[in-house]
Amino acid sequence: MWKKILLSVFALALLLAANLNICWKVRVSGKDVYGVYSPAQFRECKRAAFAAADEICRGEPYMPDFKRSFRLCFRPPTGKEKLLTDRMILAVPGIRLSDEVYVNGELMGTVRSGNVLYDYLRSFIKNQMPNRAVFGSIKGEVTTEHVYSYAGRETDYSDMVLLISGAAPVFYVDENGQYA
Repeated sequence: MWKKILLSVFALALLLAANLNICWKVRVSGKDVYGVYSPAQFRECKRAAFAAADEICRGEPYMPDFKRSFRLCFRPPTGKEKLLTDRMILAVPGIRLSDEVYVNGELMGTVRSGNVLYDYLRSFIKNQMPNRAVFGSIKGEVTTEHVYSYAGRETDYSDMVLLISGAAPVFYVDENGQYA
């Protein structure tokens, strides 16, 4: 009788152990990253973050310590690797998100914020507008794309506006639809 109970308890323990997942809850820069990650996911994210930081930084990047706390879960890991890798890259001193600026598909450089750049560009176009003009725009397409960059490598907004207007000249239109 005791033998059957002991075997049943042992079988139940094995069943539970077979369905448990070893996971880690991760803290980056003192903030919890959403979800839990398997040890393999954590290692891959850390490797990818180091490779990206090594490419961006001048010299050897300083990778901060990432805090992990052990969890046993019945569900598979729920963390998104892209999110964890992003947080790890941004935790490296000197790396931040910037916006690359393209004019007609040609890279002009990077700025801290594409939205601020667009405000500078609108102001530049408005301030240069002739009195008889009612509308001004640039000949071309200005696009931005989020990238990781090393702090201090961004182009000043005023300088970037000049680069953009040089690559895609500004044109103005009067109320009759003629170039002003």
